[in-house]
Amino acid sequence: MLLAISGGSDSVVLAHLLKAAGYKFSLAHCNFQLRGKDSDTDENFCKALSKKLGVKLYTKHFDTQAYCIANKATIQVAARNLRYQWFNELLKEHDYAYLLTAHNANDVVETIFINLLRGTGIKGIKGISEKAEQLIRPLLNFTKEEIESYAKKKEIQFRLDQSNLEDKYERNFLRLNVIPLLKKINPNLEETFTKNAGNFKEESEIVKDYLEQRSMDLLTQTPGLIFINKKKLKREKYIKSVLHYIVCGYGFNETQEKNILKNIITDALPGKTFTSGTHQLTIDRNDLIIKPLLKEVFSDEIYSTFEDLENQKTFIVQTLKKFVIPEKNELILQKDHLVFPLILRKKQTGDRFKPFGMKGFKLLSDFLKDEKANSVEKENCLVLVNGNAEIIWVIGRRSDDRYKVDQNKKVFLKLSLIE
Repeated sequence: MLLAISGGSDSVVLAHLLKAAGYKFSLAHCNFQLRGKDSDTDENFCKALSKKLGVKLYTKHFDTQAYCIANKATIQVAARNLRYQWFNELLKEHDYAYLLTAHNANDVVETIFINLLRGTGIKGIKGISEKAEQLIRPLLNFTKEEIESYAKKKEIQFRLDQSNLEDKYERNFLRLNVIPLLKKINPNLEETFTKNAGNFKEESEIVKDYLEQRSMDLLTQTPGLIFINKKKLKREKYIKSVLHYIVCGYGFNETQEKNILKNIITDALPGKTFTSGTHQLTIDRNDLIIKPLLKEVFSDEIYSTFEDLENQKTFIVQTLKKFVIPEKNELILQKDHLVFPLILRKKQTGDRFKPFGMKGFKLLSDFLKDEKANSVEKENCLVLVNGNAEIIWVIGRRSDDRYKVDQNKKVFLKLSLIE
């Protein structure tokens, strides 16, 4: 196991308990370089502790202030991100089974209050979990007072972080000013909140199961795309919670969720698009469509010769000796209809073609509208263009009537789109 060690009473007591119980473990100490000599003294204390206990110690110095500036993060967020990123690296590099932290019952109370102030709902007020994947918090049922009383009884030395006595940080303000007042009403505040956290955790699982069932009824998926049925979503009794449950995992923030919800409820015109750090959500006529943001932009494919066409990786090219009716993602051609170079590209404004079975020409945009293509399908529509600039095939939808084949011919080409 790997134990995150700060030098404070909680993590030092946990280290002694692990040693006394005979567990195999190592220590990991973060020096955030925020408190001058005190930060270095904490590190030296942890080095001495590791020697005393006979266990390995990893240390790392972080330029926390630089991280805050570069990522526009608070000190607390920066420290959390930096330490857990490093801890995860150590877990993988050295194959540790678990990461242990020394959070206690007081941390549960403070976390619940912080989450209440931020409006995180039932997910936030269930507090801190004792176990989450590789992370274990063995001291959650013990108060700070119990831990320090144990340290005093066993004559265990530890470091006191003077910054914990300042109330400029949110957690410290609650710890030093708010919670002591509440304990005058309920001296067993930590015990009460630990019990409440357990109840909230169970109730949150019930809510999660309900939301999962509702989302399964609303969602359909194709490779790379998620569709949320607008009509069904609008009928949901708890539409706000259901929508949040679905889209929050794709990085959309609270303001975006409110605007998406407003658009659905008011039946606003389709086409509105929202972008998170990883995904794009488009409000279409019938669905909300979520797709990942692609780092690569589609580049035109040019086939200068028939050999190029045979060797490309978008289509399977076959020669047939008799005519067959093509499937949706297939095209039957006559080789003598092709004028090289052929180009596979995205649709462009003003594209027009003669849809198979029709007498006249049609704008591709109008054709896709008639086909009830959604916004994402329109955006990703590809066309195969002949060397004479005529569209041969709107990929996966319709061929051009000018390129219909003579079924009495003896040789045909079949292009099959590779999914």
